[in-house]
Amino acid sequence: MAPQQPRLDSGSSSKSEDNFSAAHPASLELPSASLTFKDLSFSVQLPTGEQKPILEPCSGHLKPGQLVALMGPSGCGKSTLLDMLAMKKTAKYSGEVLVNGHVRDPRTFQRVATYVGQEDVMPQHWKVREAIKFNAILKTPVAKRKGWTGAAVDLLLEAFGLSGIKDTYIGGPQVRGISGGQRRRVTLARGIAAQGSLVFCDEPTSGLSATDAELCIKALSVIAKRLSVLILVVIHQPRLEVAQLFDTLLLLTSGPGRMVYQGPMDGAVAYMEACGRPVPQYVNPTDYFLDLVTPGIPTDASAMFVQAYQQRLEPQILKRVAHAYEEKGLTVQEMLLARSGARLGKYAVPFFTQLGTLLQRKLAITMRNPLAIILPLLIPAALGAAVGFMFRGVGDEGLMEQI
Repeated sequence: MAPQQPRLDSGSSSKSEDNFSAAHPASLELPSASLTFKDLSFSVQLPTGEQKPILEPCSGHLKPGQLVALMGPSGCGKSTLLDMLAMKKTAKYSGEVLVNGHVRDPRTFQRVATYVGQEDVMPQHWKVREAIKFNAILKTPVAKRKGWTGAAVDLLLEAFGLSGIKDTYIGGPQVRGISGGQRRRVTLARGIAAQGSLVFCDEPTSGLSATDAELCIKALSVIAKRLSVLILVVIHQPRLEVAQLFDTLLLLTSGPGRMVYQGPMDGAVAYMEACGRPVPQYVNPTDYFLDLVTPGIPTDASAMFVQAYQQRLEPQILKRVAHAYEEKGLTVQEMLLARSGARLGKYAVPFFTQLGTLLQRKLAITMRNPLAIILPLLIPAALGAAVGFMFRGVGDEGLMEQI
């Protein structure tokens, strides 16, 4: 019997999903949001004055409750696309982004969107539970906070497999703490605790082992389904078990960045075969996809796939984009009002709540670090004593002796 071709089918239910279900996920339920982008493009100006395109115009429509993978070779513009969608791109770019069919409002977009960067910058004397609770407090309305924040934090600790280390320090160069994979899961849990209906993750699995990477993506997959959150993830060549957890694939090629596939992850293998490039047996499909769309290597077929995308997929995608303009959902302000006790504006909680939370964190971290208390007291005292010894008795001498 011939061996079967690996398929990118949906993964089976996991222990984290069972834990998540048992913990009453409705307590974290958020208003859902779709994301539509039209003709997003980005270019940089060279010293000669010439414009170099990094990402050519691309469009798409993503529904809530999906886990979306952004893949492509280096330099294809996947992180650039993510930053533009997340409103993190500071340089000028062209195109339009819609949330639930409404043009994105810079003043309120960050209230419903969460960005999880590559760097895990957290105080080393912070405990895991405190790190997640910190984000939850700053994003939870005061009227809803009593009893809710603790339950939400416990829920996220279960979903990300962090319950066993909830009282462990984050750690750092001077403090022993959790592992790198656990740090990344804490970062992702903090992003979800910020209660964004849209979550953008820039390479959350980079530098992790295959097992840790699978745990991270599995937790994101569970949360996307249970909470109807749209999660976009930039990822490099995931193994088969990880790729199966994604619902949608956005595949780009480089030189410049162009879209070559946008559709269901479990339909990518069939699409490649329909384009005349079936995935060989015993080969990870995502590895093969990148081999096909990486310019300059023997298996490069990027030009053919760009043309196939424009003929086969782009007309359907543009219809969905046009439909999103017509059928509008809740605005960002209406999404905020749908949350009990939520306040409108740029920040979820008042200034004094922010100040009190930050002071509480600073006090806890300082008390756990003896050097942070001793050195600010000891160094000035030692310097004062040294200077005092140098000038001891100087006032009793004559003017010429003092000089």
